[in-house]
Amino acid sequence: MDISPPPRPARTNPVAGTGFPLRLRAVLAGLALALAAVWGPPAAALVRFDFEQAYYVHPERQVWDFSIIRADGIYHIFYHSIHEQTPHASAADTLWQATSPDLRHWSAPQAILTSGLGAWDAGAVWAPDVFRDEANKRWMIAYTGADATFNQSIGFATSDDLQGWTPVVDNPRLTPGPFNWVNQDSTWQDFRDPFVYRQDDRWHLLLTARSSGAGLPGVVHHAVSTDLVWWTDLDPLFTNDGPTPGKVLESCQYRIIGSTHNLLFGEFGDIGVSLISAADPADWTMADRVYLDGGFAPEVDQFDPGVWLFSRLANFYQPDGATISYVVRTDTLVTDAAGAIVDVHRPHPMAAEWTLLQGSANLANPTFGDNPVWRGEPSVGLVGNGYYGSAEYYRGPLSEWGAPGLRLGDGAIGVAESIRFPITGDRMTLLVGGGYHPVTCYVALVDDADDAILHLATGNGNDTMSPVEWDLTPYQGRMCYIQIRDAETGAQGHINVDEIVEVTDPAAVAEQPGRARVLSHRAAPNPFNPLVRISFSLAADQVCEILVWDVAGREVWRSGPRSGRSGPNVIAWDGRDAAGRPAAAGTYVYAIALDGVPRASGKVALVK
Repeated sequence: MDISPPPRPARTNPVAGTGFPLRLRAVLAGLALALAAVWGPPAAALVRFDFEQAYYVHPERQVWDFSIIRADGIYHIFYHSIHEQTPHASAADTLWQATSPDLRHWSAPQAILTSGLGAWDAGAVWAPDVFRDEANKRWMIAYTGADATFNQSIGFATSDDLQGWTPVVDNPRLTPGPFNWVNQDSTWQDFRDPFVYRQDDRWHLLLTARSSGAGLPGVVHHAVSTDLVWWTDLDPLFTNDGPTPGKVLESCQYRIIGSTHNLLFGEFGDIGVSLISAADPADWTMADRVYLDGGFAPEVDQFDPGVWLFSRLANFYQPDGATISYVVRTDTLVTDAAGAIVDVHRPHPMAAEWTLLQGSANLANPTFGDNPVWRGEPSVGLVGNGYYGSAEYYRGPLSEWGAPGLRLGDGAIGVAESIRFPITGDRMTLLVGGGYHPVTCYVALVDDADDAILHLATGNGNDTMSPVEWDLTPYQGRMCYIQIRDAETGAQGHINVDEIVEVTDPAAVAEQPGRARVLSHRAAPNPFNPLVRISFSLAADQVCEILVWDVAGREVWRSGPRSGRSGPNVIAWDGRDAAGRPAAAGTYVYAIALDGVPRASGKVALVK
């Protein structure tokens, strides 16, 4: 992987093209809403707005070549990393792993393999690729090892549970053969970035390599195996026939979509992710190469029908002009009828949970990272890697909005409104900072019936956010929404908001033993088409009902009252509205009502 950062791509952002004011309602494209639901948090009894985006960040380290899988509904990312202060391939001495339910909220990284287990990987370990060996009921990881002079080979490790990893005893299993060229001084050898797939009852492995043929062109090395032990080299799957054939093709991803064979890669020293498509791989040529997007090391995955996730390394210079950061950014791909990849779809990161985004204050929200720190200011005190800052101007790398440390200033104004949701908790906690302007610049809990403000918080003159708590008990059962408003252009005319979380107080529940309670609930499948089952457990026998709203707060369907029993219950929605018509594709909010009062809620996505 080349570590030179590319200039910012000159593209039009899909959201910006619509202009402001911007009202994101259920009429948004079905794909964008379905994907937002896939990425959103799992169904929960209480709402949470935390402004996280589909990035993976390893603090103070560059995330390099990676692999993403999904097992039992949980995403796993595997990668090698390098400290931001030592951005050289020789510093990659560890493979890491982290998990997420939604590609937005990640566990702390755990080291799974280190270099130096043998002479073949004494210099570094790079570029993991994780796949399932179903015949042997195990997971496998293929990865690059570099020796002390950075000649490269491919080894494997296995795991029964995706937790502990054991290198195979006969590593490395692939070493350069006659199709690969070794520098005369033997201090570097291109044989890395494995990509493994199953096709025609054989395992296939593609590698970044260089042919020993005329001109020493870069090639996509191709090997096959029936048992993942013995590998046979084939002719290269593709040879760089472009104007710079000596450049190797890095981090290749081969995906057949429909009738189209797609090859994604980065050309060493070049900018961005390249794409070649053809009906037959034999017809691939660099003359047809298109630049799909910025970044490096692409990965394409399909975990849900009709949805192709597109992840890549997104890099940026910090304001010092010297420190380079790399993170993983995930979006989706748009294909034509034949399956050729035609574009990268970037749904607005707030579209799933915010129905109104209006004004310049929303140009670059949610804010990526602790943006004031990049300006040399105190930390804003965010949780995770995103927050709402009405004066900030950095949505993140490859977002095409702003840059680290930039801000719009106090002149930016705007309003954001969340989806409508029933109050089911006892308290709502949030973090708030910015100027003290209770009339013109605030975050509020608003009653959807009459737009009355039930609770309001503004800053206290300090940009570092402080905890705020609202009592929800007087409003339980009401449909409400969150509004963030900045109409202030004077001094400190901005607001910072993060971690808006609805909370149930266990003590309050204990003090009210007769209170109707939903102990747990989930919706499956989610996304769904055409039917979703909402399973829930009750603390006692209770009259229950399922209510479904669209994201604008309009009621779509209700099950009607039923006799719920203590313990497990299930009510299904067939994806039709109250009149029996098929509901539109999109995100919906459901609530479990007990004796007519909503007590728990979650989100489901209807896909077509």
